[in-house]
Amino acid sequence: MTSLNRLISPIVCAVFVTALYSCGGGGGGSQVADGGIGGTGVTQGRVTGFGSIFVNGIEYETDNASFTVNNLEGTQDDLAIGMVVVINGSSDQASATGEAESVEYDSLLEGVVDSNDIAANNRLIIMNQTIVVDADTVYENPFDATTLADLPVNSVVEVSGFTDGNGDILATRIEVESLGWSGDSLEVSGVVMNVSGSRFQIGNLTIEAGTLTIPSEGTFVEVEGDSFVGGVFEADSIEIEGDGTNQIAEDGDEVEMEGRITTALDSQDQFALNGQIVDASNTPFSGQTSQLTVGRIAEVEGVMDGTVLIAEEIELKAEESEKGEIAGILGAGNVDSAAGTITLLGQTIQVTSSTIMKSDLEGEDSFTLAQLESTDYLEAKLFSDNGQLIATKLEREQVPENHTAEVEGIPELVDDNTIRIFGILIDTSNLEYEFSEQKTEVEGDYSNGVLVASKIEED
Repeated sequence: MTSLNRLISPIVCAVFVTALYSCGGGGGGSQVADGGIGGTGVTQGRVTGFGSIFVNGIEYETDNASFTVNNLEGTQDDLAIGMVVVINGSSDQASATGEAESVEYDSLLEGVVDSNDIAANNRLIIMNQTIVVDADTVYENPFDATTLADLPVNSVVEVSGFTDGNGDILATRIEVESLGWSGDSLEVSGVVMNVSGSRFQIGNLTIEAGTLTIPSEGTFVEVEGDSFVGGVFEADSIEIEGDGTNQIAEDGDEVEMEGRITTALDSQDQFALNGQIVDASNTPFSGQTSQLTVGRIAEVEGVMDGTVLIAEEIELKAEESEKGEIAGILGAGNVDSAAGTITLLGQTIQVTSSTIMKSDLEGEDSFTLAQLESTDYLEAKLFSDNGQLIATKLEREQVPENHTAEVEGIPELVDDNTIRIFGILIDTSNLEYEFSEQKTEVEGDYSNGVLVASKIEED
């Protein structure tokens, strides 16, 4: 298989191991087809946990697997939460287990930050590529406490995620490599566009090839270099990574992938997921043009028929407007490892094999429910599916200095001094607060079943 994992890189949707949930449309009924892949096949997705390795809700044993990391031989220790990988191996959907034969990781971008608009629009511009972040994006800064929103221009970061190849990337992981570029080698991946003489473009980035051969337009390439001249990136090497057809696997291969819909469902019941053509005619999403729209995140399982992925199962990930957050000190007796749940601020939250388990504590990248302690401060990114709170990401953090609890979501009015978000009663009497049905962030202290707000902001 070629290194098209860069072009077709998944995002994980939270699902139960024992039941499948539709992650869109406000938590409506499941719309999945019977079936699902099993046996040997190709899986693309981000790493959500370790022990062995969790990808797309499957726990893959890796004892006998080979690892390739950024085109070099590596080990599992070189991987981190949020990195998008390609796994060749076998899996059993019923038990949610598998065995990996090979695991491949390759970053999409190692580049210099041109501008930072995270605070207002959840976007970075890096080497003229637009990087979008969401609630499930993992951010890692090993140097200091600089947040993603405060990351300065000229910082160097490595980005993993998925892309259409044309300069638009939804990041699953952003890791800071330095807080100031000093001429080190940089790398950008994407589709060759607008060839003119010795120059071409990837997205909005103009690249000078010099004496290097420029592949034909539509070819997916990786370009490395260490200098700019007048805003033009000077290429030291150009490596072909794919032919631009976005084909994820070979004819007859079983596939599980996630990504962003890049072409909406058409009259032939086909759509594109990061450019890979998917046939939805054998699923309940057949004809659902209002569901399979550009920009939605979907997970597809099926079998390749030539260059088309024939879907047996499709799920939609919750949209950002449906997601929220509950954070607080765990407390005693609030973990049920057998049921896969935690209780935060009095609310039971389902933690699945697809939940991103990220730790910000020193020396710890990931964790399991069994490792949690009553004094831990947890931040759960979540959505509600028919009243069940489902965690898409669970982070283990230091307790904040000025509050012990946080909630984010669409509020419901209880009375003049009380609102409710995700079932949590919030006392607003200490603040000048005017109710509105906008997504709202609340900080404060939680006790006796009530969060007493010390700060409220609307998104």
